[in-house]
Amino acid sequence: MGATSLPALASSSPSPSAVSALDRQLLTAAHQGNLWEIATSQQAQSAATTTCVKRVGTDFINDHRALDVGVVKTAAKLGAALPSGQTDAQLGQTAALKSLAGTPAYDAAWLKAQYPAHVQTLALIDKEIASGTNPLVKTLARSARPVVARHTQMVDHGVCHA
Repeated sequence: MGATSLPALASSSPSPSAVSALDRQLLTAAHQGNLWEIATSQQAQSAATTTCVKRVGTDFINDHRALDVGVVKTAAKLGAALPSGQTDAQLGQTAALKSLAGTPAYDAAWLKAQYPAHVQTLALIDKEIASGTNPLVKTLARSARPVVARHTQMVDHGVCHA
């Protein structure tokens, strides 16, 4: 009789290693987002024309490198595979930005690309905090939230705030 109750107990609360579709979505999107943020912010170091964008870019590089370490470690602990690179859309956006390098249009385009990216990431983080199932992924989301919120303010509606 005890053996028959074990599966019910096991299924009543998710195990620490259970990873839902939302948890996987957060890990994947965060990793690809971090890769994109690092790449575009490194690009901004030489392509931007304003000190503000370069300064914000430096913060983004440092913060997204640190955030990605957490994403990679969490995914590895959970056995969740991460993509090896950015999405095609992200690569296209990086190339479009590069075509404007060294012009004031670059700075405006960079800021306008960063703002919605951070807003979308914040929405996914909030969704994970509210509805994610894996405690490690939820903790990761909670720790990333203030960083992403600060970044959103730094590029608020396409205006630079270093």
